Amino acid sequence: MITRRFLRQNGRIFAVYGLVIVMVLVGVFFTERFVSERNQFNLLRQMAFLGVVALGQMLVVLTGGIDLSVGSLVRVSVLVSAILMNGETANTLPAILITLLIGAGIGLVHALLINRLNISPFIVTLASYVILRGVALTISTSPIGKASREALTFYDQKIGPFSVLFVLFVILVIALIFVLRRTIFGRYVYAVGGNQEVARLSGIPVQRVRYGVYMLCSLLASVCGLMWLSRMGVGDPVIADGLELTTITAVIIGGTSLFGGRGSVLGTVGGVLVLAILANLMVLLNVQQQYQGLIEGVVIVASIALYNQENKN
Repeated sequence: MITRRFLRQNGRIFAVYGLVIVMVLVGVFFTERFVSERNQFNLLRQMAFLGVVALGQMLVVLTGGIDLSVGSLVRVSVLVSAILMNGETANTLPAILITLLIGAGIGLVHALLINRLNISPFIVTLASYVILRGVALTISTSPIGKASREALTFYDQKIGPFSVLFVLFVILVIALIFVLRRTIFGRYVYAVGGNQEVARLSGIPVQRVRYGVYMLCSLLASVCGLMWLSRMGVGDPVIADGLELTTITAVIIGGTSLFGGRGSVLGTVGGVLVLAILANLMVLLNVQQQYQGLIEGVVIVASIALYNQENKN
């Protein structure tokens, strides 16, 4: 009975990582470049970009919310940090801190509007998506600013065989697993997503939980913006296009319910792996651009269909 219950609760995670294994085998048998050290290093490093934002999205979705503004916030963050840094070492730390504060502040505004005005998270973050997109284009329509030397070298730094960015992502994964499984805040997140009214009547501070998850989500989006700056060296107003949908897809593939209350960090990491490996394989196998979009679309539709089927059972 314990085994059946365990499989029922974790079946989606097993399915996701089973799909990861299948995709890895496809890469091994159909292209030698997939298993090369350079490709694996780059794959894990690129996974960190999507993973950082997807984990923030997962926290919001677990409470029954959604954040459609993460891609636009990544753009604003990379532009602001590049302008403030301006290639100067002395500006590096202040630029990072200001960028992170902006991210946390935007998350605070999202939660404030949702809590105080009782506006749907979809409407609030959709409006924020449009506003932040406009802000990014107002700042600049072409690359601007410059990363400091320290920020640029950070992108290529290693810890053993792994990229520093990937190692930091792993640390974030471990930290969130601990928070969701071992802390009161983590239990509150699941409770709010499971049934908000019951949570409120049980004395759980629903509004404070929302402040926490939305601020963390926006903060992690700003972290991703700083990661992009370390990669590109300049602020680019056209990066992270479609990141909102991609993070939501990763969260759904990983088994998190869009209604909240169900999901896990490991599942979301599995969803990120699926999307990262898929993108990597399409490049290595020289899949034409128009077909890449088609394949990604099929994965999105299939993941949503699977999600809907699970909720019918």
